[in-house]
Amino acid sequence: MSRDVHVVFEAIDRWAEGMLIDEGTAAKLREDVTRHASSGTRRLSQYLLATSGGAVLLIAAGIFLDWAWPLIDEGGQAALLGAAGVLVLILGARLERGRRWLPASYLMQTAGLGLLLGAFAYSGEVWLDGTPGSVVIGVLALATPIVLAPRAMRRSVVMPAVHLAMGFGFLAVFLDRVTSLSGNSIVWILDGVLLASILVLIAVMLRDPDGERHPWALNAFVMSMLGGFFLIAWTGVGVLRLSNDVLYPLDLWLALTVALTLWGIHAAPAGLRREWFGQLLALLMLTWIPFGLLTAYETIDGPAELALLLVAGVGGAGFVYGNREEIRALMAASTLAFVTALWVWAVDRGGALGAVAALVVTAALLFWISGRTGEPDGAQS
Repeated sequence: MSRDVHVVFEAIDRWAEGMLIDEGTAAKLREDVTRHASSGTRRLSQYLLATSGGAVLLIAAGIFLDWAWPLIDEGGQAALLGAAGVLVLILGARLERGRRWLPASYLMQTAGLGLLLGAFAYSGEVWLDGTPGSVVIGVLALATPIVLAPRAMRRSVVMPAVHLAMGFGFLAVFLDRVTSLSGNSIVWILDGVLLASILVLIAVMLRDPDGERHPWALNAFVMSMLGGFFLIAWTGVGVLRLSNDVLYPLDLWLALTVALTLWGIHAAPAGLRREWFGQLLALLMLTWIPFGLLTAYETIDGPAELALLLVAGVGGAGFVYGNREEIRALMAASTLAFVTALWVWAVDRGGALGAVAALVVTAALLFWISGRTGEPDGAQS
């Protein structure tokens, strides 16, 4: 049982001992807390088991394909992938009818879409671009998210985000199989579609701030922002040949995502606030660790102290904020950022007595802050 639950139980015991509530009310509160905690644990175990089941299914599929692949031609291979995708997708959609099977349903539908996308992409080994077969495959690829997304919007708050992410892959296959566009042109089109999707989702959320008519829009918006990292990197490295300079737009996109997340925590309408925004901030902090180090060392080509300032500074600020808002995941990620930056700096300045002294002083400071933020002597731990 988590420490949060123990804290609640201790509070209930204090209220009962102080005669603030009677024992009957205390018993009901303990029962409600236990039921709520058990529900959260069951949900987590569902997702973990469903993820494990998906991994086992992929392993089984890999073994089967390794056996069957040489026995059939390339057309049969693409058809086999597509049939497997449709089957898994249908099974996942049927499981969605019962709430207890939602984790398995979401993962199966995602796996099914992935298999379909793989089948459409692999069809290039069978039909050359521009041929009738290639055009048919391209149209089917484009039609897949268009046909499936409306159902997902009606029934789920999770799957529309998955369809949006997968939709970029299906659109890329369509453009590659049906048109004569170059790879660079396709990337620019995907960038434009991403930007348009973000703007449309913002408009949807502004018209529905309580999330009553379109509860899926927020998840889809978050997925769009996260997908932006991939497309910016692809555009910068693959199209613009920016090499290390691609870190600049990635850093800006990261800063924008952080700003929007903070707005969601503190200023968004109640219908657009989520408990998991804190975990999203922690994920973004973890992303900043390699981004910050690469920006300092590779893009700016600065000294080790610059990397220390960028990464450890942001980590320290994140820890202070996480401590104030009681976001444990962010505190852990911020601590990792701070320690990683110090370690990288110490390795870069390896053997220098000044580095050793600085690390010792930093450790002493951290111990002192830890003591100052702890409970007073005599308090219960």
